[in-house]
Order: sequence, then C-alpha cells, then structure tokens
Amino acid sequence: MKIVVISPLARIDPEGPRGYMGIERAAFWLATELAGRQHEVTLAGNVDDGPSKFGWTGLHIDTESDVLSPGKIDRLLAADAVSDWTHLKFARMVRAKKYSATVMWTDVRDEARRNVYPSEAVREAFKDPSAPVVPIGLPVGGVGVSDGSGPYVALGRLAPYKGQDLAVRIAKRAGVKLTVAGHTGFYADAYFSLTTRKACADAGFEFVPDPPDLDALLDGAAGLVHTHRWLESFSIVAAQALVRGVPVLTTDQGAVREWVVATDGGVVLPLKDLDEGKLDGAVEFFERNWSSRRAGIAKRARELFDVRGIADRYLAMWGGT
Repeated sequence: MKIVVISPLARIDPEGPRGYMGIERAAFWLATELAGRQHEVTLAGNVDDGPSKFGWTGLHIDTESDVLSPGKIDRLLAADAVSDWTHLKFARMVRAKKYSATVMWTDVRDEARRNVYPSEAVREAFKDPSAPVVPIGLPVGGVGVSDGSGPYVALGRLAPYKGQDLAVRIAKRAGVKLTVAGHTGFYADAYFSLTTRKACADAGFEFVPDPPDLDALLDGAAGLVHTHRWLESFSIVAAQALVRGVPVLTTDQGAVREWVVATDGGVVLPLKDLDEGKLDGAVEFFERNWSSRRAGIAKRARELFDVRGIADRYLAMWGGT
C-alpha cells in the first residue's frame, strides 16, 4: 500500500526522535513499522525530504496546512491510506482513498466521522461511541523489565495540569526518593517549573530540566508518579513505564487510569482527594511490594501497546495487510 502518515511539527531528527516529543514519536513509530513491512510509506512532518534510514520517505512541511500545497497534496491523493496525527487535521479536506484522523482531545475532529481515538477517555469526551479506539503503538523489542533499583520518577512536560507539584508532595509524605524531569514551556509553565525546582530542592529530590531522553530515566525506576490534573489523551510516558514493568500511581483523569487497570499495573486515586491533601491512599502505593509483579505488568502492557499489533489494526481499517 501507499501510505502517508502526517506528524505534528516538532522536529524529527534524521537519526530518530530525540529529547521531549509527544505525538511526533507516535507518528514516527507507526510509519517505521509500516515501512518495515514493505509498504510505500511517506512521513510528512518536520523531517528531511527524501529517503530515510527507517525505510520511509520524508516529506517536509512547514505548517500543518502545508500538506495542501501544490506538489504535496498530490502525495495524499495518490495514497491508498492517509493517517493524520496533526492537531488541525487539514488533510481531512482531501479526497483520499482512505483517511483516518487519530484525535487527541485538544485536536480538531473529522466531520465525516473517520476518527480514531487513542483511548476510551477521549472517545467518551467527544461522545463518539461508534468510533474505534486504537492505542498508540510503541516499539517494545529490546526493552527490558525494570528491576526497581532506581528512584521513583515524575516525568513529562512541566506544567500545572501535569501535577508534578502533587508528585513532590506525595513522595515527600511517603519518605521516598523522587526524580522530577521534563520539558519546560513558556509563561505559566515556566513559573511552575521554577516553583517545582524549588520544591524539589527543599525536599532533597533531583530535578532534571529538559532531559535528552525521558525513556532512559524509566530504566530501573521504582515507579512512575503520574498525578496529572487534565484529560490525558494517552500518555506515552505512562505506556513506556508499563512496558518496562514500572508500576504507575495516577489520578482518575483521562487515559492513564485505563492502562493501569488493563495491565493491573499500579494505583488509581481520585484527583479531588490528592488536591485536598488526602494522601494516605497514595502512600500505600509506595508500601506495596511490586517486585514479583513487574514481569506480569510488562507482559500485559506489551500486548496492549506493541506497535506491531497497532499497525495491524490500522491496516485492517484501511483494508490492507
């Protein structure tokens, strides 16, 4: 099949995704898996034009609407399937043979109802019960199971709605070591990053701004404290933790609770309780013996998130193999 995968616009390095990235990584992983099956794949995004070492051909776009430009729109029209991971979904305007819009909860949706949701939480938010739910696919080959010898970690973009302040309070109350790491944005996020840095310093916790590789911090992690306040559409960080057998403490907001329940991989607590300082349930997470359960968590998570199975599901939607 001729397939075009369209990524959001964070830079994808010729050697692969580096540093903090979100949906760009998901688009990259899917395109790479499909290309490995000998499909003719174009990855449109902030990539170099031309053949890549991963088997797909890059199509550089400067803006999300750039896919509609002369010469670029032709790729979409000639494709057997278009997989759109961008925020504004301009490709929905093209008369592609097959089109699917993978929709996060902050994205534009396709009015023709060709939407795919990465979690039940997003599908429920959009009240679109007939649409398929397909999680983001991760490459799991060569990923080991954490032995839990490292600290607990709170990873991801540093922002109030990501709840790192809750993670610091909980870890301090539990008396465990915590590493907080993530990318810092602008304005309120930058101020929140400063206050989080101070809170970590006061508690004796490690603070790592803009780490080059978040995944590496999960190798050996004792657990992931993922106390977000918003409707997480998926959370690559949480999925990456679970495929390593790293247990996750999370809130009842968004998709992560689905993955924790499906993998029996952690504890889900009401956000309201945590914000009100009711931390006893959170402290119990650190008191559990997760050692014997890590391999089982990893096995169930890999069955759920393995990009090979996810690619199968997209191909089935498009009528390919």
